[in-house]
Amino acid sequence: MKAKTSRTLQAENTKNRILDEALKLMEQKNYDDISIKEICKNSGVSVGAFYHHFISKSGIVVAAYERTDDFFQTNIIKKIDYSNIKKAIVLYLCEQGAYAEYAGIDIIRNIYKAQMDNGSMFFLSKDRALPKGLHDLIVKGQETGQLSKSKDADQITDELLIISRGVIYNWALSSGNYQISDKMTAIVCGFLESL
Repeated sequence: MKAKTSRTLQAENTKNRILDEALKLMEQKNYDDISIKEICKNSGVSVGAFYHHFISKSGIVVAAYERTDDFFQTNIIKKIDYSNIKKAIVLYLCEQGAYAEYAGIDIIRNIYKAQMDNGSMFFLSKDRALPKGLHDLIVKGQETGQLSKSKDADQITDELLIISRGVIYNWALSSGNYQISDKMTAIVCGFLESL
């Protein structure tokens, strides 16, 4: 692996500082009430530096969601118990829901909005850690006979991600009036029983 140059490290640090400050502001007030100018002031960077790293304010939301993948890679994927695949899938998707609850309704609403504003290529990418981990669980379940092979692993992964995104989106729309894990468990268990 090639070592990062000091310029690359500086750019990464600046981007992370902007993102961290924006997320702090989002904890204090609604996303729509935060300006790029305010983010820059708190980050100690120019507006030009902001636009060097992010295409728009919603780019902050996309970058924040990228951290979900880091969280899944470091905290969830490595700890999966493959002895009961269906249970592991439910717990895995409940972790996605727990992350959404931790982020909060305002951020989740803006994540969905950012998907529309910035395109959905990142969010729908199968190369991200979250969908890859789920796909690996499904493949393992099919290999061990714990899941049917009536559908291929790609199709099951897509359908489960549609379910999980729907549960989280509905939770945000309904102002968090239910526990995501309860709804996720009920719906995903029903889906998995059909396999």
